[in-house]
Amino acid sequence: MQAGYVLNSAQQPHITSEREQYLLMAYPHFAEDHQDRLPIEIAVFEATEQMEETIIRWMHRIISNKEQFTIQIAQQIDDATGRLQVRIADTTPFQQLATQLNVVSQYISSYQCKEIYFSVRPYLRSNQPCFAALFTITELVLMRKRYEQDDYRQVNVFGLKP
Repeated sequence: MQAGYVLNSAQQPHITSEREQYLLMAYPHFAEDHQDRLPIEIAVFEATEQMEETIIRWMHRIISNKEQFTIQIAQQIDDATGRLQVRIADTTPFQQLATQLNVVSQYISSYQCKEIYFSVRPYLRSNQPCFAALFTITELVLMRKRYEQDDYRQVNVFGLKP
């Protein structure tokens, strides 16, 4: 996994030789500085390359009809580890998105692939405090990797309605 990704290895689908792993991400805009973007994993799934065009088309229809949304970040220090914990206070937009993308999950499972794993309570990893409490999600990014050892690369960007 790349830094910032939070799904544990048990939740990651094992990539078989004819399938690729996909990851749907959101990057909150923290400020004017686009360098300071912390990834949020929304969903992970496995599919064949032949399915990609249909998956992208369906995701585009669903996501492009969804409005941009604001998330609130809550921070606290973990008493056991002393590390900063950053979480999303209201996960409703992610739960709604998972419900809307369920049709894509059914399509994927119809091809003997595991259904999409939705992280409806996504957590963030941060080593530094975030000073702003509200962040806007304006787009979702679909990423793909072919082999376990590969890094994810961007496949598509889905803009949300303003």
